[in-house]
Amino acid sequence: MVLRKIMGLFVCVLVIGSAAFATAGIPDPTETTATMPNVDTSDDLALFNLPNGQGRPFNDAQIKNDGTSVDAHIEMIVRDAFGAPVANFPREDMWLVSADGGLVSCSGGTTADLNTDSEGFTQWVSPLSAGGYSTDVCVVYVNGLALTGAPFTLFFNSADMNGDGVVNLVDIGRFTAAYIGDYNFSADFSADGVLNLVDIGRLSGAMGATCP
Repeated sequence: MVLRKIMGLFVCVLVIGSAAFATAGIPDPTETTATMPNVDTSDDLALFNLPNGQGRPFNDAQIKNDGTSVDAHIEMIVRDAFGAPVANFPREDMWLVSADGGLVSCSGGTTADLNTDSEGFTQWVSPLSAGGYSTDVCVVYVNGLALTGAPFTLFFNSADMNGDGVVNLVDIGRFTAAYIGDYNFSADFSADGVLNLVDIGRLSGAMGATCP
């Protein structure tokens, strides 16, 4: 009887140890944190993207409907279930989405800039390769799971207005319809709250841009 109890305890220890081993080094969305350290996150922010990755970098985003340039780069520390940093986690498995699905990424177009370092650190600074537009929050995903922390009020638009991966005549038609109608954020590429020649210039300069 005593031997059976000892064996049972031994098995329990093995099971618990195996479970702990299985989760160590795997990103946990409740322990992983993402921040925008250089901006007031109570502001609505906007980022202009292009499919070819030649849109605005995160450190040159705008305050939405204001147009003021701000550094909205995202920093993230990836941790496992025990709060330990996850080093060298691949950048391809960390990406951004818009909650409304309006941000349309090229292949790998919204992934982090770098694999995590020894402290679990990575960031988003470089321009995205994406089209479409969003008017809902930006959510960070790690290893296929959304972070449980508060999402960012970062909205996206692009000269690739229909999100088909190329800036072409279809987008000119959409822009024209938005330009002559009521204000539409999808065509406000400078995020200054008005549609004007600046936005026309950005559309013109982006013609032919396509996903890599």
